Amino acid sequence: MTQDSTRVDNRRTDTRDRILQVALRLFADNGYAATSLQKIADELGVTKAALYFHFKTKEDILGGILLGHRGSVEDMVDRVGPRLHTPAGREELLRLISDYQATRSQYLIRLIRENAVEIGNLSLGAQIRDAQRRLLDALAGPDATLLDRIRARTAFCALHVAVKHGDDLDASAEEIREAALTVALEILHGVDQNT
Repeated sequence: MTQDSTRVDNRRTDTRDRILQVALRLFADNGYAATSLQKIADELGVTKAALYFHFKTKEDILGGILLGHRGSVEDMVDRVGPRLHTPAGREELLRLISDYQATRSQYLIRLIRENAVEIGNLSLGAQIRDAQRRLLDALAGPDATLLDRIRARTAFCALHVAVKHGDDLDASAEEIREAALTVALEILHGVDQNT
């Protein structure tokens, strides 16, 4: 591959990433159904034809966002991998989820939560649900009891609730995230049976 073709490929990737970032924000703020391709193009300062070069439909853009999310979720589970059978491994996974949430922003959480019907209707909706289920099963641990699975789901939700409902707290985003992680870890570990 020549240096010129590498540069063109990098520009295409950069433009594609910008489209996904802008669309993510608009889908989260306005809803998937209410966000048109024209609105995305206007926000980017490009024509709809330029968008069509990278994505043929609005569903393709949403698919790109969600496939990136699915890949990230699967990477986190794979990264911890064999350590998931230990409480320390599951704690590491919960910390990775918290870090991912902080870097991916609240837009992704809002997009998934507030557009669940549209996402569920996509052909890749089942893949997203499977990745989510795999993450929650990994958090619960092997041979998980019902109580372990409920703890895992509740710990996961604790991270999301702090992001969604933390605006009225007199604290920085990082302080809220750290507090939510502390609570999530407490939930995941459960009550010490010896106390």
